[in-house]
Amino acid sequence: MSLLSDALKNKLIPWSRQNSAERFIIAREKMSAAEMPDGVTLIRRKIVGPRVVVKNRRFYDNTRGLKAHWPEAGLGEWEQHKLICVLNGRIDFQLGNYAVQCGAGFFLTRPPGTPEPMRHCNAKGSACDLLSIILNSHAIQCFIQHDDGLQDCSNIRENYLFRNESLTSLFQILTEEIFSGRENSIRIAAGSLALFWEILLREIDEQHYVNPGPVGRPVDRLNTHKGFEADLLHYIQMHLNQSLTLENAARGLYLSRTQFARRMRQETGKTFIEFLNDYRLAEAKVLLCDSDWTISAIAGFLGFHSYSYFQYVFRRDCCNLLKQYHHESTPQYSFHHERSA
Repeated sequence: MSLLSDALKNKLIPWSRQNSAERFIIAREKMSAAEMPDGVTLIRRKIVGPRVVVKNRRFYDNTRGLKAHWPEAGLGEWEQHKLICVLNGRIDFQLGNYAVQCGAGFFLTRPPGTPEPMRHCNAKGSACDLLSIILNSHAIQCFIQHDDGLQDCSNIRENYLFRNESLTSLFQILTEEIFSGRENSIRIAAGSLALFWEILLREIDEQHYVNPGPVGRPVDRLNTHKGFEADLLHYIQMHLNQSLTLENAARGLYLSRTQFARRMRQETGKTFIEFLNDYRLAEAKVLLCDSDWTISAIAGFLGFHSYSYFQYVFRRDCCNLLKQYHHESTPQYSFHHERSA
């Protein structure tokens, strides 16, 4: 059973049947402790440091993802609606100029443009597990992360993409109701969320999803096998849509350029560019088959410098596969010339 399926059956669906309207924490420009549910503490916490606009970052579909960040505060600003569910532990989660502190069983909702943690969100002395639901234009993205405050970023355990229209519409209704401020809006949102969980569970049971989804597509960090190739793959996945060069990868693995190139040949049998392009093409084939994103968006996410270069590399790879198939499927004849007596 997956972590998401287990969370739905044992936590999220039962919680939605137990006063779910009282579990919502709604991020607003101005928030009040008096509006918080029982068991939730709200603290005023001013954002520190300058806001830095993120440029030339391309993500899946027509969403632009990360819009800006505050490096000093460790906060980011995204352009999608998001629901954060606290599955385990306690959180200290900053939403704009406020910090929400609570335990498991609460649903944090935030509209686009609300600063939130890019790194740690666990309360001091406690690890936490969170489920995040992100609304894209034609899909729902879900990922579970574990944060113990020890790593540079939260450990993403599972991430999925669901292209079910009912899920997307329900989540859209949920967000519209929550932030509308109309009469009974929270009760309607709670009803939408309960139905959302049921459909989500059915989609998981019927395996109607893309997995891993577009959240970094990380290496399974629970795998105890470590080595140069695993470290290299992890580095590529964490920097996939950035400019990846041999020099940068060597620095990322704490090796000199010469040491890195030698280990590439010894342990992968490929050059860095060959290894990188093979990985990107494998990812591209999955997304071309299992998603409805445009080719240019996929190319941008995978870090190709241009749409035309992606086409060139992809066609070259397909031509090589066809040549290999033709060679392997064509009977090979041997001719032996006997010397005349």
